[in-house]
Amino acid sequence: MEQRKQNKYFDENYSPSEQIPRAFSVAFEEVKTGKKGEVRVTINETNQLGDIINDNSSVSDYYRYHDIFHYSFATILGWSPCTRAMMKRKRKSDPVTDENEDGARATITEEALSMIIFNEAKRKNYFLDSAKVSKTTLRIIKEMTENFEVKVRTSQDWEKAILTAYRIFRHLISNNGGVVHFDLSMQKVIYQIQAN
Repeated sequence: MEQRKQNKYFDENYSPSEQIPRAFSVAFEEVKTGKKGEVRVTINETNQLGDIINDNSSVSDYYRYHDIFHYSFATILGWSPCTRAMMKRKRKSDPVTDENEDGARATITEEALSMIIFNEAKRKNYFLDSAKVSKTTLRIIKEMTENFEVKVRTSQDWEKAILTAYRIFRHLISNNGGVVHFDLSMQKVIYQIQAN
């Protein structure tokens, strides 16, 4: 826990334009295009983050809400190369950090981890029926992130981030979207039903 306090933010020595915002709100809005459900994600009510997402699957499994994982990782772990890319908060002032921590390998790793975790989550009713992430998944996470700054986070930190993300994920599914508030300083993620 002491290590977490010493290195709360990986970007604290960078300008605000290269930091993950310490507090932000994101809206997940279901949009209907044809037969597939899709989700538009916006920050500050108007700025779309990334592309409109569908499940990219023949089976509807709600993966279209998976960006919640990235924002929750950013909030709980202080780490999410995907969030940095979507928010245009890469640390370009430091070419080594930009390439090694915020570059393609890091974002691909985070997306792969999201899919590995998602496969376990589906078997566990999106963690509704289990308050534990398997030791195997946590071991894989630690192995896959050992070359990145997030290696200092513990398996307990990862489990908290995962279970927090899936608690919100279940709300998004139940309510066909919503607004999520993220507070990095308190490591809190709060769901709000979106007003019509």
